[in-house]
Amino acid sequence: MGSNLPSSWMGFHVVGFVLTAMLLQQQLFVLADVQTESKKGKALPTCHPADFHYTYTDCDDAGVRWRVQVPEPDHCKGGAPDAPVRAVDCGFSCDKGEYLDKDNTQQCKKCPAGTYSLGGGERFEDWTTLPEGFITVSDEHDDWYMETNCDNQSMWEPRGNYIKSPGSICSSKLVYSANLKKAGSVMFTYSIATSETMLHVEVHNDQCEAMSGGEGSRWPEATGEGQWETVKIDLKSGLNIISWKSIGISLSSTKPPPPILIKTVEIMGLSYTSECTKCRPGTFAKDQGSFECTQCSANTFSKDGASQCTNCDASTLYSHPGATECTKREPCSKNDYYMTHTACNEKNQTTKTYKWIEPRICRVDISGAAQLPANGQVEACPPCNPGMSIFNHTTCNFCPTNQFSDGTAVCQPCPPSTAPVYGMDFKWWNQMPPNMDSSCLSWSGSGCSENKGWVLAGDSIHSSLGQADDAYLILQLSVEGFDGEEGFVDGKAIELGELSFVFSLECTADCGLFLLEERGPENKSPVIETWEKSQEKQEYRLAITKNGPRTFTWAFQKADMDQGYDDTPSNIYRTDMAKIYSIKLTNTMNGGAAMCKKCPKGSNQKGCIPCEPGMYIANNTENTCTKCPENTYLRANNAYGRESCIPCGPNLYSNKEKTKCHSTCHIHSNTKHFQLTKLAGYHTLQTGASFTAKGSRFYHSFNFTLCGDDKAAAACVSNVSTYSQDADDYSPPVKSLVCQSTLIPSPNGPSETISAQPMSLGDTLLGITTDKSLGNLNATIFKPDVEDVPDLHFYFHSGSVTQACPKGRSTVIYLRCDPGEKGNGTFKLPESCPAGTCDGCTFHILWRTQYGCAVCTPNDYTEIKEQCNKNGKQKIHYVWKTPKMCMFGEKLPKETIGRCPVIPWWAQIPMYAQIAIAVFVGCVGLMIAMVVYFWKRNRKLEYKYQKLVAGASGELPAAETCAITEGEEEDDVIFEDGKKKGMSLFSKFKSKPIDMDMDKNGLLLSDDDEFQETIELSPTHKQPLTNI
Repeated sequence: MGSNLPSSWMGFHVVGFVLTAMLLQQQLFVLADVQTESKKGKALPTCHPADFHYTYTDCDDAGVRWRVQVPEPDHCKGGAPDAPVRAVDCGFSCDKGEYLDKDNTQQCKKCPAGTYSLGGGERFEDWTTLPEGFITVSDEHDDWYMETNCDNQSMWEPRGNYIKSPGSICSSKLVYSANLKKAGSVMFTYSIATSETMLHVEVHNDQCEAMSGGEGSRWPEATGEGQWETVKIDLKSGLNIISWKSIGISLSSTKPPPPILIKTVEIMGLSYTSECTKCRPGTFAKDQGSFECTQCSANTFSKDGASQCTNCDASTLYSHPGATECTKREPCSKNDYYMTHTACNEKNQTTKTYKWIEPRICRVDISGAAQLPANGQVEACPPCNPGMSIFNHTTCNFCPTNQFSDGTAVCQPCPPSTAPVYGMDFKWWNQMPPNMDSSCLSWSGSGCSENKGWVLAGDSIHSSLGQADDAYLILQLSVEGFDGEEGFVDGKAIELGELSFVFSLECTADCGLFLLEERGPENKSPVIETWEKSQEKQEYRLAITKNGPRTFTWAFQKADMDQGYDDTPSNIYRTDMAKIYSIKLTNTMNGGAAMCKKCPKGSNQKGCIPCEPGMYIANNTENTCTKCPENTYLRANNAYGRESCIPCGPNLYSNKEKTKCHSTCHIHSNTKHFQLTKLAGYHTLQTGASFTAKGSRFYHSFNFTLCGDDKAAAACVSNVSTYSQDADDYSPPVKSLVCQSTLIPSPNGPSETISAQPMSLGDTLLGITTDKSLGNLNATIFKPDVEDVPDLHFYFHSGSVTQACPKGRSTVIYLRCDPGEKGNGTFKLPESCPAGTCDGCTFHILWRTQYGCAVCTPNDYTEIKEQCNKNGKQKIHYVWKTPKMCMFGEKLPKETIGRCPVIPWWAQIPMYAQIAIAVFVGCVGLMIAMVVYFWKRNRKLEYKYQKLVAGASGELPAAETCAITEGEEEDDVIFEDGKKKGMSLFSKFKSKPIDMDMDKNGLLLSDDDEFQETIELSPTHKQPLTNI
């Protein structure tokens, strides 16, 4: 109370509080008696002082509470409890490692050994069952591109050392209500393998209102496979409802998103702790005032509440860290040791040696037990790997810059006019290469007996033996980047380099080997490939199409993590292992060179002087730099040969530096011209909601650019770091020609919308064409509206490979002509795949726009002439062909008036009449020709005959010749025209023997005349005319 109040008034209120506490205590007694008698049906004995225990009343409006005595239920009734005593204030709590002694002193005391306390907090780390105060809720998930049944089974599941969310696209909540007496916090440790699963942590008050300023909303980022991270959120006093919500977002219809794992949850700011918590079995707390328990080491164990761990009999028993009991040691066998080589000494010699698998859990002092073989003889070390040379007679290192070696000789400078070809080629494993490292990660935190995850074995490197079954055995290879520029040829990404390795798996259970590639903060170790169970010796190749630094990771696990683990990790599959025989990485920026390549003319012994941009090294004796042809680009610096100049795709043009191809927004296809300058720049498309349950919706947002500046690129960002309040969570934006991000609306309004999971769907524009395919990409999802008016297809590709998309992701944008669309038009996604993709790797977007129409030309309109008027003139106007599928360009000509053309008279006669007249005229002409022909023929015959019979001498003319030529008949008669020396075709005719009837005057007789005479023509004599 305030000091300015009168003491009498203060005393009055104290008395009032005491009376109130006594009345409350009496009510508790009466209520307990009534309930007890009603249940038992018989009277109970009177309570004695030993039957009472202390408890606190609820806090009143002034924050005051009282300590009262109440009996145990169903034990006694009545009695004389102590008078109520004012307790500590409601906001009071002890420090970590202490508890409140409310039975006696009402002061904080230290926890005894074997116990721990968080003071005003509570820690949850035993997930054998769902701890008290937690509930799980399954949010209904309605996803329109995947059919999923999200029932009550889709909930968080306790798995011993952690609690696991459902590994599906179903949304599920883990909820805990904490009534804080003062400001506190919640801290939890979690693991998310990939960004395909999202974790949303929210804090609400008792009115279901979110904390102001977004402080109670977090989106923790993916940790990567086998990694754990811790997040802390400040809480206000009062009721805090904390929820962990899993949201699975997977574009693949075959592989579900991974689950979320939470290992510990710690709540601070709770009320007092009246007793300390015993340490779990397998742990101990040595000192008083502990706020946590320590795990027992190997070969020791403990029960609950232990202040120290008990040693196992080392000769006959063993235990793993965190054990609750000891295990019998069995006789050793050949599976309990392995062979390795010692490091090379100063004489470049090594020794084959054998080592026990640690920790050794077998006995050698039993009859029949295997003994550790003796070391082998000293032998020469194998040569260094290509690109490396031995230094100080003991260690192989990469050759210095501009030097090379095949591994057997010392490093030598590259000859003049040559440069080294860097790479990494590991096939001898007597030492760990300089840029490789191994480690061990355990889900339980105690499954790694040592941090070494892989062991050198001379001709191979294999996973460490003896580690617990829950351990991830990690082998990592780092590279600074690759020599060359990214690009595409015929729709396929250019290979900048290649990763290849030979491996095998020797397993007795469902082991797994994972290949991961980490390229920066925006890429949380995506899984490239997975192999399960035993595998024969084989080779795997991975084409590198994206440049930049990265780390390749091989992670081996002996058993499926999802089976769950006890507090003590098992060692059932201790001899299962993965073995890698060789690893090769080509065309790297760092590493060692096994050879040197020729340089262009003008270079010296210090390295190649690069050609100017857009030039390649010609394959001639002088290695001159030659300029690439137009509309081609180079895929690497100091590229060799004309084939290094890659042709740009259809309707693409190379930039000035010849490093990439781009579109100028002017497209020419099938004699048509498309002008897309209005569509240059960035465009955004957002899908419909995936989740319909309250607070579960999310959207996909596409950002892309079609054409224009060759340096233009869209950007998709992740603002999760803004809400995680952790600078280390910052993820740079993904810049690409086509990219996608996931938008999650916030109940606090659009200003707090979450953008996450940005990824590239197209780093490179492969080509623009009306063809329905380009390389390996097809554009057959959307059928054209008009059959003979195809869409204009933009083909994009991204070379970033994942396990779900081993060939990368691609996007096809269908630009469709629609003169009725206003502005830039509208977008549409496939009805069968509303997320834009049916397989998670190839995306299809339809864009209806007026700018997708070809530019109008005179071929797109028709001329129409009206009938001629009486003045001999007619109107001429023009109309567009239907349907009109062009825009801009040529305009319709204006209406004109022209003179009617003069129509020939024959053009006015119907066609059938013209045909009839032509036939008639033809027949008449033919008949006239025949009459003339035969008239001329008869006249000539008549003339010759008259000449014959009317000769002046009365004798026949002498023959021109006496002989009969070959082929002539004897009775052939040939007359010669005296004025002509030769015979024309028309002056010849063939004559048969003529029988004619004549009178005596030489006139022909009629057929009735009986007298007939035959005229014979003799070739040698003239015959006088006889008396006729």
